[in-house]
Formats: sequence, C-alpha cells, structure tokens
Amino acid sequence: MERILDMVASQAQEAEVYQVRSQVKTVKFQANRLKSVDSASEEGIGLRVIRKGKIGFSSTTDGDDPHLLIQRALDSSQFGQEAHFHLPSSGKVPLINCHDTRTAALEAQEMIEKGEKAIRLVRKKFPYLECEAEIEKMERKVSIINSRGLNQSYKKTDYQFFLYGFLAREEEFLGVGEEESSSTYGDYSRTLAERLIELVSLAKRRVRISSGKYPAIFTSKAVPLLLKSLKMGINGKVVQKKVSPLLKKMRTYIASSSLNIVDDATFPFGPASSPLDGEGIPSRPTQIIEKGRLKSFIYDLQTAGLMRTRSTANAARSYDSLPSPSTTNLILKEGEVSFEEMIHDIKEGILVDQVIGSGQGNTLMGEFSVNLDLGYKIEDGKIKGRVKDVMISGNTYKMLKELAAIGSEARFVGSTRTPPLYFKEINVVG
Repeated sequence: MERILDMVASQAQEAEVYQVRSQVKTVKFQANRLKSVDSASEEGIGLRVIRKGKIGFSSTTDGDDPHLLIQRALDSSQFGQEAHFHLPSSGKVPLINCHDTRTAALEAQEMIEKGEKAIRLVRKKFPYLECEAEIEKMERKVSIINSRGLNQSYKKTDYQFFLYGFLAREEEFLGVGEEESSSTYGDYSRTLAERLIELVSLAKRRVRISSGKYPAIFTSKAVPLLLKSLKMGINGKVVQKKVSPLLKKMRTYIASSSLNIVDDATFPFGPASSPLDGEGIPSRPTQIIEKGRLKSFIYDLQTAGLMRTRSTANAARSYDSLPSPSTTNLILKEGEVSFEEMIHDIKEGILVDQVIGSGQGNTLMGEFSVNLDLGYKIEDGKIKGRVKDVMISGNTYKMLKELAAIGSEARFVGSTRTPPLYFKEINVVG
C-alpha cells in the first residue's frame, strides 16, 4: 500500500489507498439436509486520487504490479467529479467492539451442528415442514492510508444465521423466515427455531379480513420496509440533488415525539459497527430523529463538501467502489409498551410480519403498497390467525407521525435495530 502511495504522490494532489482482505465460510441446508460448505477468500485494493481538482478511481485484486492501477486512476480523473473535499489527516480513532475471536475461530463442523439443531427443533414440532438454513461467518481486515498522513487498519467479524421453514400444498403455501446477525458469535439455533415455531403455530388457523383502514403492528422484522423512505430521504446524495422530501424539514417534526433514531457505527458488536468509515473518518453516533424532530442527514466527504457541512462518518464502500453515503447501525430506541400490550389494545387490526418483495409506490416520498407474505388478524386483543391474499398500503411519513406505541424490546434485522411499532391506521385490501 505504501509503495502505491509513494508512486502516485508526485502525480496527484491527494491520494488514498484502501485495502480489504476477507475470509468467508458458509454452510447451507436445503430440504432439511446439509447442502454445501463453502470457503472463500478475497483481497483487493482501491486507489482514489484527486488530480487537477477531479476524482479518479481504480481497483485491482493483483497488488504485485501497481502501475496499471495507478494509470487507470489517473486517467479516470479526466472524466471524474470535481472534488469538494480534502482527504482526512490522522486523528483519534475510537475503540469499537466489532471483532470477535470466537467468531473468527468458528469451524465448519460447529456451524453444521448449529444448523442441524435448529432444523431438528422445528421438525420435532412440525414434521411436515421443509427447512432451509444458511450460516455464514466472515473475518476481514480493512486498511486505509492516504497522502495526508492517515494510516489506519482494523479487523471485523460478522456472523449471520438464517432459518426458513415452508409448507407447500395444493392451494396453500406458508413460508416463515427468521434471522440473526451480529459482529459476535451467538448460539441462535434455539432462538430462531422457537420464533419460527411460534409464527407457524399462529398461522395454522386461516381467517379473513375485510378491506378497510385498521390499526397495525409491524414486527421488528417488518419495520425496515417502512424505513426505506427515511434512509433515502436522509442520504446526502439525495439531499445534495435537492430531491429529498426532507430537504427543508430540518429541526421540524417529521414523526411522533416518542420516536428517537440514531445512526451508530460505535454500537458494540453491531452488524455495521467499525471504528472508521470508508474514508478513514472516526466513527461516531449521529442523531437522525430526536423526539420526532429531524436532526441530521448523513454525509460522506464529497456530499458534505457539496453541502458545505462536514462528513457524518457515513462513507460506505468496498475496495472496488468509490465511497457513498449510507447508514450504519440504524437504531430505533425502545419504548415502554410490550408486544403483548400492543396486541391486547386492538379491537380489530392486523399484525404485519413478512411482505413479498419491495412492493410498489413512490418510495422516496414515503408511499408503499405491498402484498403480505405473512400477516395475522388481531381481534378482541388476540391473534386469531393468518390472513392471506392481503395487500397493505400507506405513507411512511404519515404513519410515523401517527405512532400509537413503540415496543419495549428491540433486535437487529440486518443492520437495523428496532422494536415492534404500533400504528393507528393502515390501508388493508383483503
């Protein structure tokens, strides 16, 4: 890396070398049996330069001969964006828990045993279910150096466990998926199996729901559907292009005063935790929504420069891509209402757990319309059974303003940590 930086230093105003080394092990189960065990490793280097005020970039998986990498980066700068930033210099980097030696040392045989255990628990309760599972562990080392003296590296682990059970019969299909992800190892076999068993048990009874407007509870698994609009709206690229619906709403109420959301790459062992962002900016929490008010957008160096503000340490990238703003661990603060209390409060309504695809609608503006993959009818404070052939629609921003309650228990779904959310109203077409 240092050699590349030395070679390009005289030909560019500024330069940055970004390297990723990763090892991945994946265990897959299909039709209740082990399907495959795969291991892969990858190493790549990205070179970003600022030459004559413009950004150039290239990448390679062959670091032995850097001449072509350098020339391509320099050549591409002729057609690159004008740079509105300077690369960061060395600074204090926080100590973040994002590497777990237990995960790094995890062997394939133990991963196989965890998958077999989860499937065995599910099929003990429901022998007719077909089960699939995917367990993956990754360890990677990220290094970044630049011409302004930055020289940092860190290691990160990831552990993901996905369990899926389905029943396919004539005129009936039921599929239930559960997952856990973290930077640290967890024995999720029983947890995921028990969740899946509970959802299948609730789905055994089929009920109908008429079209109309109903109160709705979104489980933690379903909440990320609603946050797509918010993630787009706070993204520095969208803000810079002046197409975000949140552009002129800074410090105004865009949600219920009970809602607090923070983007936090410093969260211990979060799926997206790291001490640095993709440009070497030290990680720090950024309050997105505080008591319902919009507090911040997210920026990398380029979008921050264009908007005449500073980076929020949200540059995401791989070795083969330029940095771009993205959320890290998006954390919704828990409320004080239990899931059971939410259910008990509803006379007639719907519980949303899984949807099919991403749906339709103007996502940027908060509009969505999507078919339910797994949803339940709530009646007189109890879950009565599964509803099928149902579509839900609404506007995310309107719903966030009309939050009835926030759940008291949160969990990660991907890199979003969220409790269940209870909304006053949603459109249902049955």
